[in-house]
Amino acid sequence: MTINVTDILTTKVRAVIYALSLLSLLFLETYSTTICPFIDGLRPSQVYRNLGFILILLIIYREVLYHVFKKPWKNFYLPRQTYFLSVIAWLLAGISAFVLHFVLYPNFPITSHIKLFGSFAILGAGILAQIEYVIFEMSYKKIAANEAYTTFKEKISQRILETFLIFTIAPVATLLLIISRYTYEGVLDIHIAKEIIYMGLAMVFASIVLAFTFKKSLKNDTKIIKDDIQKVKKGKYCQIQTINRPDELGEISYAIKEMANYIDDHAKKIAQLNQEIINTQREIIYTMGEIAETRSKETGNHVKRVAQYSKILALKLGLDGEEAELLKQASPMHDIGKVGIPDNILNKPGKLTPEEFEIMKTHAQLGYDMLKHSNKKILQAAAIVAGGHHEKYDGSGYPNGLSGEDIHIYARITAVADVFDALGSDRVYKKAWEDEDIFSLFKEQSGKHFDPKIVALFFENLEEIFKVRKMFQDTE
Repeated sequence: MTINVTDILTTKVRAVIYALSLLSLLFLETYSTTICPFIDGLRPSQVYRNLGFILILLIIYREVLYHVFKKPWKNFYLPRQTYFLSVIAWLLAGISAFVLHFVLYPNFPITSHIKLFGSFAILGAGILAQIEYVIFEMSYKKIAANEAYTTFKEKISQRILETFLIFTIAPVATLLLIISRYTYEGVLDIHIAKEIIYMGLAMVFASIVLAFTFKKSLKNDTKIIKDDIQKVKKGKYCQIQTINRPDELGEISYAIKEMANYIDDHAKKIAQLNQEIINTQREIIYTMGEIAETRSKETGNHVKRVAQYSKILALKLGLDGEEAELLKQASPMHDIGKVGIPDNILNKPGKLTPEEFEIMKTHAQLGYDMLKHSNKKILQAAAIVAGGHHEKYDGSGYPNGLSGEDIHIYARITAVADVFDALGSDRVYKKAWEDEDIFSLFKEQSGKHFDPKIVALFFENLEEIFKVRKMFQDTE
């Protein structure tokens, strides 16, 4: 939905600007009588009657202009459009005051009527309209918080210069008009000085109010820009705000938003590519693990079961989800070193000789050496598992005779998962063990072959273990 002028002019905004208009007209009465001796000669009832009539006309001019020109002008800042309409309304009110006094008081000199019009131009179209401009901006920002302003044809320097000139010319013009009146009358005394000071202070007060409001607006918008920069640094690209300004600050805000969207889009693409790489790595690892198992006449489901068992035990042991998932993806490579073992040893149906067993034992070191040079987390974890899954808790394992917690936790977990699945599966050299026999072995080897904490967790979570075994059971 397009925001228009009437959207800015909420009931609250209208109440404020019309209250300001009334106060300005009352001040204008004092101002006019100060600069023009003929108006000073009118009775108060005449003055207030005329002011009331002009106030009604001013309201009518405003409402008609706001309604007729409510649609946004192309490539134009909406609060500035509303500001210009207010300026026009004040000038029309000044013209109306000129005509009214010209008709009612034809004996007044033309300069008196011109001074009256000038007071509307100086105080209304000049000073008060500037204050109204700030009010319109504040209202616009509230209702256009989610709008993206993309046209930047104004400059902060021009806005400041415009305001500076208005608040410089207005007091100077006022001073000259007052001095001209009393010079004409030949009267310059303390009373005149007080009137000059009074007018000057009123304009200074208006200048301070406008400057303070303008400063607050700039400060708030600058803070939004600073906050947006911090959000970009922290990667919070979707939380960027934009400020609806037609000047340099608005352009900077819009540029930050565009930059954040660009970074966010490319970050997502990079994350997607990284995920594809990770998925490819996982597939390769599973495939290599299955190749190693196939060479030894074992099924690919063995590596899948070991992976799932390892993740269950890792989570129960207290590893976080990311690390448990890493172990799950790495554990299928635990026997990758078997690709370097001769077939006659790897697939020998009977018991291996001591010499053959020594050759078989080298698969752990072979697997580690194959993977250790990678800087990828998943392959580093796979190297750890491949090199340490035959180490024993009491130090009697191979290839390095490590013991206790000197054996990496990944290797200790995989050892339990691998032995359980290997004993419970048919191999070329043996038949699958019964579960009770496996459980007896685990109890016996707890603290010897296996980490006792992991063995305890294994028994505590047999239900989950059996679900995995059923899900990935071998087919004939």
